[in-house]
Amino acid sequence: MKKFKNILFIVISNVIFNQILFSQVENIPASHNIYSFLKRMELKGIINDYYDAILPLSRKQIANFINVISDNRNKLTNVENLILDDLLIEFEYDLKKTNHYSFNLFYKDDDVVSGLIRGTFQEKEKYLYLFKDSSVNLFLNGLLNVDFRRFTGTNLTDNASFIEGGIRLRGSIQDKLGYYFMLTNAQFWGNRNVLKMDKKIRQSYALYTLETKNFDFFEGYIKFQAGSISAQIGRERIFWGRSYGDKLYISDYARIFDAIRTDFEYKFLKYTFLHGWLNGSKNYRYIPEFNSYEPVASDKFIAAHRLDIAFTNYFQFGIHEFEIYSNRSVDLGYLNPISFFESVQRSRGERDNGFLGFDLKFKPMKNLEFHTDLFFDDIEIPMLGKNRWDNKYALQFGLMAVDPLGLKNFDFVVEYTQIDPYVFSHNRSLENSFANDDVLLGTQIGPNAISWYFKLNSYLSNRLTISTSYEFQRSGENIYDLSGNIIKNVGGDFRIPLRIGIDQIPTKLLDGQICDTHIFQIFVSYEFINEFYLDLRYKRYESKLQNVIKNLTYHDYGITLRIDF
Repeated sequence: MKKFKNILFIVISNVIFNQILFSQVENIPASHNIYSFLKRMELKGIINDYYDAILPLSRKQIANFINVISDNRNKLTNVENLILDDLLIEFEYDLKKTNHYSFNLFYKDDDVVSGLIRGTFQEKEKYLYLFKDSSVNLFLNGLLNVDFRRFTGTNLTDNASFIEGGIRLRGSIQDKLGYYFMLTNAQFWGNRNVLKMDKKIRQSYALYTLETKNFDFFEGYIKFQAGSISAQIGRERIFWGRSYGDKLYISDYARIFDAIRTDFEYKFLKYTFLHGWLNGSKNYRYIPEFNSYEPVASDKFIAAHRLDIAFTNYFQFGIHEFEIYSNRSVDLGYLNPISFFESVQRSRGERDNGFLGFDLKFKPMKNLEFHTDLFFDDIEIPMLGKNRWDNKYALQFGLMAVDPLGLKNFDFVVEYTQIDPYVFSHNRSLENSFANDDVLLGTQIGPNAISWYFKLNSYLSNRLTISTSYEFQRSGENIYDLSGNIIKNVGGDFRIPLRIGIDQIPTKLLDGQICDTHIFQIFVSYEFINEFYLDLRYKRYESKLQNVIKNLTYHDYGITLRIDF
């Protein structure tokens, strides 16, 4: 018995307190290009236990992967080796706790002007200020974007430009407490409706305040990590889902929300719990004594958890739940990280909108991966396979190939998505739709729709990448009269659930007015100096409703200079 207790103590100690010597607790933003490189390395069999269904990951985790990749240089292409060299500079401190390949602008008493000129052209990681000792480290970067875009389309032809500046502050304390702060503000010129076509910029509330000509963004959190367990509170962009294109569950289309999050990862499994604060639909209440309108929005929340299991290096399985609830304060039942949400919501009076998902990724051979997601929004097991409106689900499967047909430094992706009518809506509470501030949290094709997505990435060098994509979407839209009144509800709008006694049931997929959409995009990114980027982009969008002669077509051109110093 005593021997068993000793073994148990050693196992628990390793799980909770085991850390690599050098560890940065803060996360790498989910939009960082490191994740596409790690995905290549996973498919090539160089790294294992890469759980990318939820991003971001910590700098500590990514540093561990870089170490493994560095030990397998002989398996990399020339371009991949050059990318690795860049990453060894960027993550030098995370790997070695040294900063020999970093430039610190405000270091000691150096002249700032001459230092700025000298440091700009050095192939080093650049910081405005860097501090480190045995207990605390701090990294401060200045951010600058200069952007110009031209938009031509059916209903809008105009230009817009902006200059965006800000700071990013991050670091760790005692290798256990990480912190992150990022704030930017942009001044723009031209037509604000052009900027509203951008999926990120349109999320800024300030853009919709007509007397202003600016928009801003903020992310910030603190994170505690002890070995395999971490806890985080704050605001950052989260991606949730295995999708190669727009994430099925949580993408970058909806506004960033504040959340608490916990993670546990140990060898073959990973568990994530998240509780977030969303924005309900906004209305206005008239206040007679002030002759003004007060903005009113319902309290709205999301609870989610996910379990990933890596049975082998070739097969991962995931199961997750989401619960959307609103019009009350935070529910303690959904703050329990070890629970089954569907049972909780039943015990709380069947008021909430629950979702249950299963997914897997499978690597049948080197350089090739398949993934499949099945996401249920209401499920009655006895009625599965029958044409019942309340057995609603979203289905997605995709394939990714690295260096396809022997083409080195290329990635190819194809993905199919199908979403049943009425998925993401809720007929007991309109506020419980799967949305934040009236924007779907995940994929934007919406319910009663399908899509085919194709993408080709080309790494021409470690500093030059070209990404080309094409997506075909077909959706069944609700039918309205000329006054905007709904004639036939086919489940094509997540804001309008099935109305019992009014709408015809069951509803088949792609019923209603057919809308075909074609989206072609090309994006070129060139890092001409370390941390200085020039981005070129083009997007063509065409949408045609059945029996409507005029198409909605637009072209979006843009060029951006990005500086991270």
